[in-house]
Amino acid sequence: MVSFSVPVKHGGSRFQFRFAVQKLGVLFAGSRHQDVPQSMCKALIQGLAGDGFSFWVGCANGVDRSFRKSLSESAYTDRVIVGCAFRGRVKALSNYGLSASVVVPEGLSPKAALRRTLYLVKRSCMVVLFPEDPYTGQWGRGSRLVFRAALDQLKPVFVICSSSPKESDHYRVIGSCLYGAEGFWVVPHTISDGGLCDEEF
Repeated sequence: MVSFSVPVKHGGSRFQFRFAVQKLGVLFAGSRHQDVPQSMCKALIQGLAGDGFSFWVGCANGVDRSFRKSLSESAYTDRVIVGCAFRGRVKALSNYGLSASVVVPEGLSPKAALRRTLYLVKRSCMVVLFPEDPYTGQWGRGSRLVFRAALDQLKPVFVICSSSPKESDHYRVIGSCLYGAEGFWVVPHTISDGGLCDEEF
């Protein structure tokens, strides 16, 4: 397991909120219209890889492409799987030097191909999400699906966006920093203090 400790202010006191995830794959996801600076991608990849994580990423433009580029230039290419919605995208991504495979059954419409997102979320242990469309400031459909699916499966999400996600009885929202990236941890309630959010493993 990998443990995280997040400083929290409550009233006049401070404490550390602790939780853990299995040392599996982290999913990078977000808007297909947003480009993430390579310096931020590399800092997140380096920090997470140092904790022993592997990586999942999608086949789209925007956030997916930003992380594919950084991962392809990293020392961790053997820890990456690119999940593709269509067979043609596997061929198109072959020059990245990353393992890519179709994760959606043949013949589904592009609308139904969002199933790729559910496949990636299911196999990850947590998500780093860049949900905002830079032109509208809104969360795209795919980002909303990632966020909802991860929390439904009791997986933490680190959201990098301009304003805090809505509070809920089902999870905690805490402003924080992950390897230099400012954002918000959205963490389902843990089974025990400092432990996992889910006992599936």
